[in-house]
Amino acid sequence: MPVKHAAGILKEAPVSFDLLVHRDTETALAEARALGLSPSEVAKTVILKTASGCVRAVLPACERLDLHKVRAAIGGAKVWLATEEELEREYPEFELGAIPPFAGAHRDPVLVDQRLAERESIVLETCSRTESVRMLTGDLVWLTRARVVDICEE
Repeated sequence: MPVKHAAGILKEAPVSFDLLVHRDTETALAEARALGLSPSEVAKTVILKTASGCVRAVLPACERLDLHKVRAAIGGAKVWLATEEELEREYPEFELGAIPPFAGAHRDPVLVDQRLAERESIVLETCSRTESVRMLTGDLVWLTRARVVDICEE
């Protein structure tokens, strides 16, 4: 089961986290509402495609991704949003709308928006649309070897 796989990764790493169970949600904004949290406390993971593979971009639920900033952050390569078909093919172990910034068969590069890096902890999806985790932002950056950059629209 994918959720146990993601939680298993967290249990094996020297990080602490809280598992949060909630009603089925399809977006990070709905996840925030279901958990009674501010959208700035909840992160969404957006999967991007480049000629050399995928990149996972992690940003606050209430923000919009700026592809121009992402392109600059990854060295000017062409970048686009993965389609649902690509997500189903590339990440079959995850539910659509619940791909975490860690876990899975791919070791994608991860970009974490600087707005999240300023927070002590964040809530994010864990492979299922009914479970999330709260973890220290520094632990997420360490675990995923993420680069912290500004990737949100102004």
